[in-house]
Amino acid sequence: MDAGGALGYDPLPMNWERLTPLRIALLLGVLVTALRISSCRYLELVDVRAVDYRLIQRGIQPGSPDIVIVAVDDASLEAIGRWPWPRSIQAQLVERIADTGAAVIGFDIVQSERTANVASAQLPAHVDGVDAKALDAIRAVLRKGSSDDAAFAEAIAKSARSVVGYFLDFNRPGAAAGDQVSGYNLVHGSKQGRGEARVHQAKTATMNIPEIQSAARERGYFNFIPDDLDGYYRRVPLVLRLGDDMVVPLSLAMLRVVRPQESLSIRFADFGVEAIDLGAVSIPVAEDGQLLINYRGPGKTFRHVSAADVLAGRVPPDVLKDKLVLVGVTATAVADVRATPFDGVFPGVEIHANVLDNILRQDFIQQPKWIVLVEIAVIALLVLILGLVLQHARGVLGAATAATLIVAYLAGSQWLFVHYGMPLSLVYPLLAIGLCHGSISLQHYIVEERNKRKIRNAFELYLTPAVARVVSERPEMLALGGDTRELTVLFSDIRGFTTISEKFQGDPHTLVALLNDFLGGMTDVIFACDGTLDKYVGDEIMAFWGAPLPQADHAARACRGALGMMARLAQLNEEFHQRGWPSLDIGIGLNSGPMVVGNMGSARRLSYTLVGDNVNLGARLEGLNKLYGSHIIASESTVTESPDFVFRELDLVRVKGKYQGVRIFEVLGPGDERPRWASLVTRFESGLQAYRTRQWDEAITTFGAILEENPNDGPARLYLGRVRGMLDAPPPLDWDGVTVMETK
Repeated sequence: MDAGGALGYDPLPMNWERLTPLRIALLLGVLVTALRISSCRYLELVDVRAVDYRLIQRGIQPGSPDIVIVAVDDASLEAIGRWPWPRSIQAQLVERIADTGAAVIGFDIVQSERTANVASAQLPAHVDGVDAKALDAIRAVLRKGSSDDAAFAEAIAKSARSVVGYFLDFNRPGAAAGDQVSGYNLVHGSKQGRGEARVHQAKTATMNIPEIQSAARERGYFNFIPDDLDGYYRRVPLVLRLGDDMVVPLSLAMLRVVRPQESLSIRFADFGVEAIDLGAVSIPVAEDGQLLINYRGPGKTFRHVSAADVLAGRVPPDVLKDKLVLVGVTATAVADVRATPFDGVFPGVEIHANVLDNILRQDFIQQPKWIVLVEIAVIALLVLILGLVLQHARGVLGAATAATLIVAYLAGSQWLFVHYGMPLSLVYPLLAIGLCHGSISLQHYIVEERNKRKIRNAFELYLTPAVARVVSERPEMLALGGDTRELTVLFSDIRGFTTISEKFQGDPHTLVALLNDFLGGMTDVIFACDGTLDKYVGDEIMAFWGAPLPQADHAARACRGALGMMARLAQLNEEFHQRGWPSLDIGIGLNSGPMVVGNMGSARRLSYTLVGDNVNLGARLEGLNKLYGSHIIASESTVTESPDFVFRELDLVRVKGKYQGVRIFEVLGPGDERPRWASLVTRFESGLQAYRTRQWDEAITTFGAILEENPNDGPARLYLGRVRGMLDAPPPLDWDGVTVMETK
């Protein structure tokens, strides 16, 4: 049986194996690109959280010193009373701020009901049973409330730089309050059309009372739209539709006051809003007009001044002079708070401050339409690099390549974000790297495991299972070719097998059964000694030691194997005798030395085998057993490397085609049997010495004595015959005692 048949296989029989790393990488690149274009909701959530993480990693940045928040905080409520305060007090607050020379005052507060109406709404519940004097007092309070509204409106008007906020409702139908925003349409010279429809449409507005609304220099909504992925406030709409008008938020309205000479306009494209221009400043927004806020940090990153301190005159004028002042409520009980990337409880008024700061500094977070193309190109480049590298690099090197690409992309994208405000997607490129590395590693694993299984299954016929497993872990051993190693080869052959075959000519099944039992028994012994079965050629066995796994004691293992084969043959012969089968006799040849070992053949049929002169010598030594009447013949090289065994020297032979003689020995037994063989070895060496020195009589006496003790000693019988022949026909004078083998 030839190992090549078992090892011959198509190296790419399955689809998994035809999927090269580069193909897998490109396929996965297409898949990730499709996910990027389709905007998978879960992946988008991870991506926006990644932008949050970048903001946090960048660190807190100081808010602009030109922006100050006058906060109705806990200290203010403790000093003045609960919110809402009387509008007369709010009027004083406006006057105090205006007197400092503030550039603009923006109110993140809506005064949607008259003070008198608030009191009147509570009056019916308390009017029954109240005397006329008390009713007069109540009416006086109501009249004072009306005057408070007027005082607040007057303070707003007098400041000439106040912007009041209002609230837009996207769900509750009602009057659009168009009259109160009329004249504030911001579209100037913009191409409107289909793109305008992308802007969010409000259904109604909660405005300030008319006298306050009209007293203000500008008006702006204070709506924020939470991210529908997780409810965080990452964006602010810089334009909304109310009726037929385009209206702007509190922040842009405040900037219109500060920069009256700069026109504010919206640029539309077919896909939606292209940009919002404030003079020379182009504000990048999404197609629905929302700005991605470049948050500076958590709450109170911008300067907060207590409203109570302003009213009490405790704030130096230069704190508010020429500043963009936002007035808002931050007190714990009544604060307007939102969840943002930096802070889960973030003052709503400070969102306006961040928007103002972004526009003033012009350091926007930009997500232009073409950024998707950049991300797709990056994905393609990453998977191409990984695919090409993983065609050849595996294991640690492959993982290191993937890790390097990840680190490089993270560092590069963070640098781009910090310096240019451009947040390239983290999720999709990293997903592409992860999927590519994971899938290609899986493909490598599947292919390697399949090949290992093939190798293991093939070599388990020729190696012990343990060695076969080791070989399967090192498939490079099966590369076409070989290398030169120090090995020991064994050849065995059944004596007279042709005659035995003729006896079974009419019963081939029994002949095959006998041969299988014999070969199986011999192979078990070879495997027990960690040998490698090379091949069966009919009744001949070829095996070797020292490959595929190195074995320093390969010669000793081979000797042990040869002796074990003889012992196993004795057991088999007993079994054959019981079955009525003939007994078998074998000869074994052993030789050690440099041999070429490897997987030889073609890609379709390979055989892990040996070649070389030392292999041929091993085969010839096996054949010499017939001549010497021995069972196991080993070369001198094998004997030298096996000191723990007992040998007797047989001869010095010169094989056909070689000039130098080879000393050959018979393997008698393991080292612990040395006392048993000591006498025979000594006497045979004495007889051999007499033979080589032409002391024919002494040689005859020595070999004759050996035969008297053991008539079946084949080598002694051979030499006794040789010596007698040389008495009749002496060798030439230049005879060197070498036996020349004329046949192979």
